Order: sequence, then structure tokens, then C-alpha cells
Amino acid sequence: MKPTRTWVLLALVGWTCAVAAYAILARPSSGTTVILVALGPLVAGLVQSHRQHLTVLARLDRQKALLDRQTAILESHVHRAEGVARVGERVEDLADLGPSIATDLDALRTTVDALPHREEFDAKVRAAAADVITRTRKGVAVDLLLTFRQLEALHNLYALGDVDRPMPPTRGWASSPDLLLLLATLVEREEPGLIVECGSGTSTLWLAMLLRRFEIKGRVVSLEHQQAFVESAWAAVLRHDLAEYVEVRYAPLEPVELDGTTYQWYSRQAWGELDGIGLLFVDGPPGELGPHARFPAFPLLADKLSPDAVVVLDDLIRQDEEEVLERWLAARPDYHAERVSLEKNAALLRRTSRPASAV
Repeated sequence: MKPTRTWVLLALVGWTCAVAAYAILARPSSGTTVILVALGPLVAGLVQSHRQHLTVLARLDRQKALLDRQTAILESHVHRAEGVARVGERVEDLADLGPSIATDLDALRTTVDALPHREEFDAKVRAAAADVITRTRKGVAVDLLLTFRQLEALHNLYALGDVDRPMPPTRGWASSPDLLLLLATLVEREEPGLIVECGSGTSTLWLAMLLRRFEIKGRVVSLEHQQAFVESAWAAVLRHDLAEYVEVRYAPLEPVELDGTTYQWYSRQAWGELDGIGLLFVDGPPGELGPHARFPAFPLLADKLSPDAVVVLDDLIRQDEEEVLERWLAARPDYHAERVSLEKNAALLRRTSRPASAV
């Protein structure tokens, strides 16, 4: 390992140890500790620059010593008549050495000029540290608030559903607690006799459990295009004794053409006989199938909705779903949409002739 790299490594290790000791003894805030750790590469860079300067200065010292020796020899030969020829050779050597010294001096001067003044450097470090701390605090505060709201929603959901056993996880690919609480409110208020769900998962169990909890004579039909997910969802349904409220149907994707565009959507054989849908929850197919993958849901199922039906479109936080919603409304002016602010955002669609109740 080169000497400069060794010093850089030692500087990094030393700085990290110093920060660790400071964190243990002074117990600063996490933001301050993160900033101090992040300054480690800067300290190592300063050490590396300092070592490079020392190397340049050492080279200049060697060249100056050589110049002094050559000058001494030249002066000695000047006083000797027989050394005229050798004096000429030394002069040529000095002439060749001059540009090299000048180049090194210019390089050193450029490097030194590039270094910020101490006060300016300290001010920039303090400003950068304050900015990072402020951003970190804001980000943590927003994330904590979001998490707290999801915990509140989950707590209310468990109380509303009268849950007596573990439920599958939420968030991520699964529905978030605030969306599930919205669906629970709709089920309690609208009492749908038929709920159709595009995609299966955590929401399947909750919807069925809420039908049982509120003693609603209805059922949930979940359309799922992956056989493994069908089996997983059905196993969960059986564990919670909800078989009389749920049908998880295997609905492989097939091409369907709408407005001149071909989409991959659930096989008509899985939903063709459904009528009187009171609640349509559109949470599939996945967006990676292509642009506006969920667009077919409303055009294909609109005529199967009951007059008082509610359509819930999830993941409105994505531009793709926003565009799907706008296309739905443009094609069916007899419907209006209500956007709901959630972790992933959502929209509720109802017929315009039917006043929307506040959720």
C-alpha cells in the first residue's frame, strides 16, 4: 500500500473512532452523528492533499539541493581555467532543470490557491451540516407521522372488524391500513350484496370478515390471474373460517381490445355471469403488464354495477392510475369521482345522479 493511501486510511479510521467515542460520551442527536460520520471522507481528502503537498515540497527540496551542488561545481570550475568545458555542460544541465522546477512550483501554487480559506471552509461545513440535519429531521418527522396514521388506521380496523386472530401483513404490495379502513367504512355504510375485487390478498380477508362482522348477506369474488396466489388466498380464507363469504377465482389474463388498444385482463369466463356489483375494488392487474393495465375494469364491468355501486381505484399516487381515472370519467360523464388522500391515494366513483356520502 502506498504511503499516502496508508495515511488516508489511518485518517478515516481515526476519524471514525473519534466520532464513535464522541457519540458514546456526549450522546449527541442521531443527525449530528450522521453528519460527523459523513465528514470522514472530507477529512481523509484533506489528509491526502496535505500528503501530496509534502511530496511536492520534498521533490523541490531535492531539486534545490541538486541545484546548489551544480552551482558549487560551476563556481569551482569558473576559477579553474581548465574547467571551461565542464562549466558549459553544467550550465546546460541547469537550463534543463529550470523548467521542471518552474512547473512544480506552478503546480504547488495552483493547489494552494484552490484550498478555501479557513473561515470560508468552516462556514460551508457548518451550512452543509445544518442543511443535512434539517432535511433529516423533516424526513423522519414525515415518516413518523405517516407510520402513526397507519397504526391508528390499523387499530381502528381491528376494533371495527372484531378480529380475534392474526391477520396478514399490510402496506408494501398489500393494501395499506388506511385504505382497508376506507373499504370497511364503505362496507358498513353501503352493505353491498356483491363485492368484486380485481386482485386478491390482504383485502380479500378483510372484506369477507367485515361482511361477517356486520351480518351482511353478501359475498366477495376475487379475480386472481396467478394460480399460486389463488391457493395462498384460499388457504387464508379457510384459516379464518370465511369460506361462505369468499370466492377466489382463477382468472388468467387474456387479450382484450378497447378503444383500439389491446390490454391483458382477467378472463371473461371468471366474471361474465356477475351482476349487481355493489362494490368494485380495482387493485389489479399489476402495472408492469403495460401502460394503463387497470383501465379495462370500468369499461367491462360498468354495466354490471348496481345503481348505487361504488368503485374504488387504488394506487392513485401513480400517474398511470391518474390517467386511467381521467379516461374513465371522460368515457362515462354519468359518473363522478372523489379523490381520497391516503398513503397510496385512491378514488371513489359513483353515479352522478346519486349524491356521494362523505367518507
